[in-house]
Amino acid sequence: MSAVGWIVLSVVSADLIVMTTLWVRLRATRAQLAAELESERSAHAQVRRSSERLETRMRTLRSELAESHHTNAELTTRIGRTNPAEAGRALGLWALERHRQARAAGTPLLGFAVGPGMDLTAGLTEAIRIELEVLREDVGTHAELGSMDLGSGTDAREALTILRVVQELTAALAKRADEIEVRIGREDATAVVTVAALGWADAPPNTAAFETALAALGGELDLRPDADTPDTLLAIVRLGSADTG
Repeated sequence: MSAVGWIVLSVVSADLIVMTTLWVRLRATRAQLAAELESERSAHAQVRRSSERLETRMRTLRSELAESHHTNAELTTRIGRTNPAEAGRALGLWALERHRQARAAGTPLLGFAVGPGMDLTAGLTEAIRIELEVLREDVGTHAELGSMDLGSGTDAREALTILRVVQELTAALAKRADEIEVRIGREDATAVVTVAALGWADAPPNTAAFETALAALGGELDLRPDADTPDTLLAIVRLGSADTG
């Protein structure tokens, strides 16, 4: 091969080496850029997810705040309508009912007094248990207080209403049930009385007169079979306020 041929071959080889090196570097650069782009996309997606979670949390907080304002407004309105004289009369009626109950049950309320510091929730719990004991003795149906959870407390009007509701519902259901369970709770500001009649095999009783009286107190009755427990009738009363609205 002539000297010129060797020179041409050397130039071509050098160009090939340069081009190969450039191609390798370009490929490495592209791979690095692709990795950086993927990292940026992943970071962007994570930021977007965090932003969406933050927006969802903000919507939840706004909803909770609005609900809190609504509840506070209702409580403020109820407190503003409170008449001290009416509250005193309700307390007196509660005391009279407790004395009537104690006399009927033969369990005198020794030292029972009406005034500031009365624990009406404890008194209501005791009153319902006495009522259920009397029911067991009169009818023979086992009856018990399953739970009592009225939260921050109750007033005399509500306590008296709950006691009368328990008296009427247990009297209406006990004779055709094997067992009675009473549960008292609260849903937001609403007191809920649930009477479960276990071993119930008949049609629901006629409660039209009871529901009429209940409506005057701002309450409503839901009478239905228990979907979770066979042969069980549920009587659920939700007590509102008669002067609401």
